[in-house]
Amino acid sequence: MVKRAVIRLLVLLGFPGLFRRLNRDSLTILLYHGVAPKADYGIYNYRGKFIPPEVFSWELDYLKKHYTVLDLDEAIKKLQTNSLPSYSAVITFDDGYRNFYEYAFPLLKQHGLTATFFIPTDFILKKIPLWTDRLEYLAFKNDAEIRQKLKSIPDEEKNSELEKLEQTSNRKFSDFETDRYVYAPLSIEQIKEMQGAGMKFGVHTASHPILSKVKKENLSREITTPKNLLEQNIGSISKSFCYPNGQPNDFNGDVLGEIKKSGFTSALTTIEGTNTPNINPYFLKRIVMDGISDESTFAFAVSGLRVFLRIFQFK
Repeated sequence: MVKRAVIRLLVLLGFPGLFRRLNRDSLTILLYHGVAPKADYGIYNYRGKFIPPEVFSWELDYLKKHYTVLDLDEAIKKLQTNSLPSYSAVITFDDGYRNFYEYAFPLLKQHGLTATFFIPTDFILKKIPLWTDRLEYLAFKNDAEIRQKLKSIPDEEKNSELEKLEQTSNRKFSDFETDRYVYAPLSIEQIKEMQGAGMKFGVHTASHPILSKVKKENLSREITTPKNLLEQNIGSISKSFCYPNGQPNDFNGDVLGEIKKSGFTSALTTIEGTNTPNINPYFLKRIVMDGISDESTFAFAVSGLRVFLRIFQFK
């Protein structure tokens, strides 16, 4: 409550507008994970990663009023050539949920805006649930400590530990029925319809691992193979790759080498901030939109003010 009161005060005093002006020549890339209505059943959205449609709609109104919303690849090219319009922003989505098509896509069309959607191919093509969703389902609201542990160990160990947890809890995520519907993946048909309306798609690995925990000999399966599969299934894709989790310890030289070898010319992290022309294109920053449900907090985050205040441990 104290934090929200401080945010409202900063907004009333005009600080987001000030920081928008300070960052007007930078590229702001927003990260969403989904758009879906509120519900009170089961495991639904307890981590706050799905934004209600009505909230997403006024967020798009705000972006149209204060920013020039660009296609991701176009924006990166303009950033690198110092031809970026002032107050430029890009909308991105990670993970490939069906709610992209059901709720985000209609609102983006309604507002005349585009977005780039990054998808793990095992999720889309094989209907294999994301490991993070499997963990949420079996651990319900007590998964934070386990999640951090699984992120820190080799990928093979992570998968083995997760299977053991599922066996112990007798709560295996086996399909997308009932309360698991919200975690269902997009279909290729839905992706193609979205493409036809101007939406773009890109690679978010095959199985959504922490790439620095994947053996070097397996990196091709997580980076090159999904790129080829996605191109075979939907045609042209984004030239930018998207790191799962996307923090500094989640990628390394081997990962970067495979990304470049695969033909990607840039990559997105979840390191928070805006992007200036001199940034390394393989370490592009984004601003995470999870859990934001009011206009003050949205203005606070998008402007770059939240990033600035985190230097002083204001989280």
